[in-house]
Amino acid sequence: MIFPLIAFLLPSLTSGFSTAGVSSNVVPPSSKARASSSPPLCMSKDSSSSEFDLPIFDLPLEFTMRVSSLMYGFAALRTFVSDHEETFNPNLNKRQRKKKKIVAFDTPALVDTRFSADKQFPSTKMNNPVTAVAIKEFLDKNKKFFKQERNQNTPDFLQDGSNEDPIWMAEIVEDLGESFDADIVEFDDKFAYKSILKTELVYSVIVNRSSKQIILVFRGTQNPKDGLQDLKFAQYTPSIVKEITDRKAKLHRGFSDYLLSETKVEKTSQLDQILSVLKEVYAYKAPGRDYSDYELIITGHSLGGSLAQLLSFILAGLKEAEFIPKPVKAVTYASPVVGNKHFFSAYQDLEKENKVRHIRVSNNSDVIPGTPGMGIVEPYKQTGVNIHLKENKKAEVKYENTKSILSQISTNPLKRHSLYGEKGKSYYERLYGRDSETGAFINDHVLSKTVEQLYEEHADLK
Repeated sequence: MIFPLIAFLLPSLTSGFSTAGVSSNVVPPSSKARASSSPPLCMSKDSSSSEFDLPIFDLPLEFTMRVSSLMYGFAALRTFVSDHEETFNPNLNKRQRKKKKIVAFDTPALVDTRFSADKQFPSTKMNNPVTAVAIKEFLDKNKKFFKQERNQNTPDFLQDGSNEDPIWMAEIVEDLGESFDADIVEFDDKFAYKSILKTELVYSVIVNRSSKQIILVFRGTQNPKDGLQDLKFAQYTPSIVKEITDRKAKLHRGFSDYLLSETKVEKTSQLDQILSVLKEVYAYKAPGRDYSDYELIITGHSLGGSLAQLLSFILAGLKEAEFIPKPVKAVTYASPVVGNKHFFSAYQDLEKENKVRHIRVSNNSDVIPGTPGMGIVEPYKQTGVNIHLKENKKAEVKYENTKSILSQISTNPLKRHSLYGEKGKSYYERLYGRDSETGAFINDHVLSKTVEQLYEEHADLK
């Protein structure tokens, strides 16, 4: 009886958007540790975009993986610049400079806009947006300070400036090319590494003009506060849910508190901050810049997936979010369960009104997306169209498809929960697996489909 409960708590031990075969729930505040836990940018070798002769932004599974990966590579660069750039660490003596490994980056403002004179979006933590082109330029200018081989999670910082090899992250940005005329308008990690009471969730907002999309990415479990939120699995009904549905919907307390409760420092909820940023982005007008009709994509892995699932529901149904074009689309990986059967029904109501869509990717033998059941906690129920990955077999595609934790027990849950990792085990390896005889993608039945096509083929919304 106790095992399902223990397994249900595993997000606090195994979660994290950047898991690549190792746990990263507790991250020390050093730039090396913070950066090294991000996901690998190893997409192009198995890219489905060229095989299906479609723009990558028309392939939601690959596109959300790539953009999310790029955001976490960007997080590593921000950490390195913040910790080691001399202009951001003034008044240090010689001993302190040596200890902090201070260097002079070429044009750090390309990736850190803290000294920008103007602020394009008043509600953002970032003073000004950072473009994909700027990231590539920064990496080219500072190539000697970073080393990243193909398939390596994130760049390593080299104080001695000894690198002469290509940086894989720069290649990824270049590969995205015309499909990613994008600005990172927000990367809210201001309270990512504070004391446990002051730490808050981390998210980024990207505007991609190529695809006419706004992409919101949530990070998974990376620190003790994230882990504590995972553990609050009791259900309750926040007041905002009552504004959206009359059903008796109840939510996972930890996930909903993280998004909806007032923060310790700023005294406002993360939802309110996200809404403020989105309002400003959607209302923004400038020559060649009108984002009012852009679709909203929300994505994340594990804890990040649960937050994406919850936010998609709120933004689809909340009156205050009517300025966002519908449907709001969520693409999640390894998302834990978020709400009870009444939450599922309330989510389905919004699906029937064409206000929300959710593609939920899970992995066989990953217990995190499962529901404990057995009377230990109130039953949970998953939402959306589920793509359930299998080793060397076509993924099962089915609407809702909640699975119990007991049915997903394995000897090594970390490998199955990781977004990247051991061949044939992780989400990436199974999603992009190829037939050993033909070389074709095993999961071509989902990789080539849009969100709407997957819903048309598999969702029961009658």
